[in-house]
Amino acid sequence: MKISAVPFSRTLRSADGLQRLFALFCILLFFAQAEKGQSGRAPKRDLPSPPASTEDPAKPSETKSPQPISSLVIVNSVNSAKAPVWTGLALRELIDQIKASPNVSVTREKDMSRKEAGELAKIKTDVHVIWIEFGVDASMAMIDRDAEATIVTGLNPVCLFISYVIFAPGTTNIKAQERIYQDGYRAQCTGTAIQPAPQSSDRERPAIRTLPKAARKAADQIMRAL
Repeated sequence: MKISAVPFSRTLRSADGLQRLFALFCILLFFAQAEKGQSGRAPKRDLPSPPASTEDPAKPSETKSPQPISSLVIVNSVNSAKAPVWTGLALRELIDQIKASPNVSVTREKDMSRKEAGELAKIKTDVHVIWIEFGVDASMAMIDRDAEATIVTGLNPVCLFISYVIFAPGTTNIKAQERIYQDGYRAQCTGTAIQPAPQSSDRERPAIRTLPKAARKAADQIMRAL
């Protein structure tokens, strides 16, 4: 059997070519691995910072009760008409109407004359003294001026009016005064044994409605005058 001999120089050239192919293969493999590593890695992103809070820091709740802007002392006249049931009803209605306001403090003093109420106002430097009087208007009614006859026969409550005087704090100066009449003020308000006074049986305007209404009206006017 005859074996052909391969020249040595050709063999060297073949080995050199294999080395170059191997080196090229290694380079390509390196770049392929690098590309694979970068493609599998998620790009890093800058997360936005949370927005700054624009709300004020929480403050403890402050619950302050409203302070009265006006303090009133209610004084009924000692000379008010002798109808305590009706005058008492009207006076309570007037005070309750004033108390309905959250900015007013109301107290009641004993019955006084107008002069005594003025003296009280002089020493009440931070209080309005309100003097209230219930009466019958002689200019608007035929009145029996006999006080004893009025006490015996009674007084028609529909004929009562309400007058008030507001004294400025610390003085006897009058800040406001007014007279409030009931709806449908009667033409004859007191009676005698010979001519009795008309009774409050008028269904259209009974005193149980008209007198409290007049008291509320007086209270509202007092509040507006302060």
